[in-house]
Amino acid sequence: MNEEDGTVQLLDSEAMIDPGAIGKGYIADKMKEYIVSKGVKSAIINLGGNVLTVGNSVEKRPFKIGVRKPFADETDMATAVEADDCSVVSSGSYERYFVENGRLYYHILDSKTGYPAEGGLSGTTIISKKSVDGDALSTCCFILGYEKSEELLKAVTDEEIKAIFIEDDNSTMRFYGMKGE
Repeated sequence: MNEEDGTVQLLDSEAMIDPGAIGKGYIADKMKEYIVSKGVKSAIINLGGNVLTVGNSVEKRPFKIGVRKPFADETDMATAVEADDCSVVSSGSYERYFVENGRLYYHILDSKTGYPAEGGLSGTTIISKKSVDGDALSTCCFILGYEKSEELLKAVTDEEIKAIFIEDDNSTMRFYGMKGE
């Protein structure tokens, strides 16, 4: 990193940066910024796993956003959250995966091993003000697992963050920063 101008240069010609862990969140935030600038007061932006709400519903109540049950039909929800001018972002092992020789392989990788992350979770959902934050945190928390994620979320003090963790057995949910936790 060049500290004088804040740039980074990749010296290996085959190296690349993949913004996949924050890309949809960044785009959702920009979409919200744009439609709000055009006077929109109530909307849902759904980018598949990344949902961002503008204001609340036309009935002046928070939107209800479903959290998908891992490995179930797309309409089968584990729970639902109330979203009032915030982002709801989910990451998990159930969206892009395959099974080979009885082992589950999915798209969220442990950078140390190159294999799918094994944090003991099948899904994480982050509720935050900015979708880019929720996008990064949902992926990080999935990789870290519940206990280490709690430490990370406690360290994030710039805004109120809530989270839902669905353990590998798909029958246990844990909550962070939410009522009834």
